[in-house]
Amino acid sequence: MSNRLRAIPLVFVAVVLIVVAAVSWSSRGDDAAPAPSADRTTAAQEPEPTGWVPSDEVRAKAKQLADSLSLDDLAGQLIIARSFSNDSSLALVRDKHFAGVMVTGQQILDVTTDDPLDQVKAFNQQLQEVDADRGFPVMVPIDQEGGLVARLADPLTTFPPFMSAGAAIAGHGDEGAAAVTAAARASGAELRAAGYNTVFAPIGDITIGPADPIIGSRSPGSDPETVASAVVAAVDGYSEAGMISAVKHFPGHNVSTDSHKGLPVLDSDRDRLRSHDLVPFEAAIAAAAPGIMTGHLNVPAIDKGVPASMSRKVITTGLRKNLGHDGLVISDSLGMGAVMNRYPGGAAAVEAIKAGSDLALMPADNEQAYDAMLAALKSGDLPEQQARDSAARTIAYLLHSQASPEASGRAGEPWIRLRAAQRTGRDDRGASVPGPEDHRCHAFGFARCRCGVPAGGSGSRAAYRFWHVRGVPRPRRACCECRCRGLDRHAVRSGEQRSSDEDRVVRPRRARHAGARQGADG
Repeated sequence: MSNRLRAIPLVFVAVVLIVVAAVSWSSRGDDAAPAPSADRTTAAQEPEPTGWVPSDEVRAKAKQLADSLSLDDLAGQLIIARSFSNDSSLALVRDKHFAGVMVTGQQILDVTTDDPLDQVKAFNQQLQEVDADRGFPVMVPIDQEGGLVARLADPLTTFPPFMSAGAAIAGHGDEGAAAVTAAARASGAELRAAGYNTVFAPIGDITIGPADPIIGSRSPGSDPETVASAVVAAVDGYSEAGMISAVKHFPGHNVSTDSHKGLPVLDSDRDRLRSHDLVPFEAAIAAAAPGIMTGHLNVPAIDKGVPASMSRKVITTGLRKNLGHDGLVISDSLGMGAVMNRYPGGAAAVEAIKAGSDLALMPADNEQAYDAMLAALKSGDLPEQQARDSAARTIAYLLHSQASPEASGRAGEPWIRLRAAQRTGRDDRGASVPGPEDHRCHAFGFARCRCGVPAGGSGSRAAYRFWHVRGVPRPRRACCECRCRGLDRHAVRSGEQRSSDEDRVVRPRRARHAGARQGADG
């Protein structure tokens, strides 16, 4: 494998509480929109946050390009297609100017070639070349959170679930945050080398514990401040790699219903939203996160009965106006049960954009979504200027990513190898190395137990090897995955679930594949 596609595997440690700034939500009635707190009002008077953001020059160029689009092309520029085949995906980009393509089917890597990622890179390059005259890149996104949600595995580094990031930060403060940033930077560098420019990560959701049906160990934890710090650290790493990241699922998939199957109710009142659910997202916005992905969630305190991903009160008034997010807004997959039945045909895509999203992700039917979007533009149901503003934001970040230098800090660098070895008990090739007596696996298990997220017992073969080799007492329950492979094997035993390409839920064992662990709508 080339050095370009190698990165650090990290497994992190311990849990204690840390403190970051909170976010607020208006305490007015049901029709009121989210509003900033006094602290936020003060912050809004300060200079705009500096970070990985497009320059004024890039934004001006993006606006010019967006304004030059025909209505036919503008309709496509608002949609990220669901990939059914390579040929059909290329045709949508070439003929209907789709903004990008999300490939979520199993990627079969050609292991007979010198470069096992050859097929993936070749298709991603085709996406960029099929409509080369557009003047800016096609968005090529991927869900690559680590752990259960890793669309591509070997030869890319398989990173642990994001809960380990929360454990690292809670246990090691700034040093832990630096490790999270390094991991995200390394993952981003790998993905960019494979032809991706966007990653739908990190998770800003706060796990609710054993009742959590779909997030679980994908979340950094159950403490809002810890989750916020993990999110900011990961966003920094992706940005350093030149990747457009999208924090998900606003305003927080902190619910007991799986939105792949139905519309969950986030029953937090406004005080709870202010002090809990929104904390990670405002932290991300303050850190100039490139994108926010909205969740399919009913939030009665703000817009009762309307999915947040379709709510103008939640997105335009809340996320943009009151929380100050000036980056991309991307809907969650529109092929999920929470919205697909409520908004038939292409209606879901149109409603997502009308509500304030810039990109409608993975409609159930690409052609129907395009036709509905074009009809809405022509009729004025979707204001043309709003659509062009959305297109300009997307184009600006794509140009910015294209111009960003590739990240340094891959696994070949000695200091990163050392950091990886110190935190995981493994060197950069995966071999066991001696480490301090900090009982890493026990610490991560404690972090998981603190959140109430099951990850299997400690009786597995891997756990036995870990504790026996280190000569320490084996805990009653612990995270047993000591080889940076996430929680997949143990999640099967404990009933943790994940989504599949058919917008339904399957156990991880069914999704295992030599080339990829693929889920779909995430």
